[in-house]
Amino acid sequence: MSKKVLVLGGTRFFGKYLVQSLVDQGCDVTIATRGKTTDNFGDQVNRLIFDRTDEQSIKTTLTQETYDVIYDNIAYTSNDIEILLRHVTPKRYIVTSSMSAYHELHLDLKETDFDPAKEAVKIVRSEEVNYAEGKRTVEEILTQKYSQIPSVFVRFPYVIGADDYTKRFTFYIDHLIKQKPMAVDNLTHQMGFVDAREAGKFLAFLGTSSFTGPINGASKGTISLEEVLQYVSKKTGLSPLFSETGDQGPYNGTPAYSINVALAEEIGFSFSQLQDWLYQLCDWEIAQASNE
Repeated sequence: MSKKVLVLGGTRFFGKYLVQSLVDQGCDVTIATRGKTTDNFGDQVNRLIFDRTDEQSIKTTLTQETYDVIYDNIAYTSNDIEILLRHVTPKRYIVTSSMSAYHELHLDLKETDFDPAKEAVKIVRSEEVNYAEGKRTVEEILTQKYSQIPSVFVRFPYVIGADDYTKRFTFYIDHLIKQKPMAVDNLTHQMGFVDAREAGKFLAFLGTSSFTGPINGASKGTISLEEVLQYVSKKTGLSPLFSETGDQGPYNGTPAYSINVALAEEIGFSFSQLQDWLYQLCDWEIAQASNE
């Protein structure tokens, strides 16, 4: 019998790659969204429409079935977890967390650098806290109040790819090619990233694993924005325009950091080297910006 899987938020970015990977595994996949974004999965998936912030909507829509695994890509605070798990009890629960859960970013970030078991559980809504604090409360409530549910919280760095709707990585290449001034305060900082496709595959892999707790997911290696822009300059013959009054870089304020993925490797998932795919993405971004 195929595994019954529910994906909360599976129509955009790495959520799409997660759903595709689950379909490829032969899972019986249901995606639950607000119904505002179309998908290309046809009859390969079941669909539910619900409002994540409305407890009654969760109760009405998500309690019709029991699921072997629930993937939650849209849990931003402990309140999101609370109103879901009051009504739904998955056999396994995999939540997209973030490197933002770490109180401080630095080189060689390990899972043990933030222990959600040691923090006080706070029930908060999205409007009450910033993104980082919200993600910490997600991990805290799962570790402490809902410890009976086997849960995984996946700490991703910046996820990038051709269909990245945030356009943060795109910003730098786009500005260089269109010769628009930008203000960048961390040009030489080494930073970690993960490819959207690989993020989806890693999440799908975790559905087949018995691992629980926090786990990092990232490509191996780092790169600086300076190196990215140098590559683009070499390809195009253009130089970036920097100005304190230019458009603010989306990654401004991010210190140098890298993500240790030894734990993921230990449980059987091998991440790619960042350098193996990042320049292909740069080439794609160059082509997009040049054609606009």
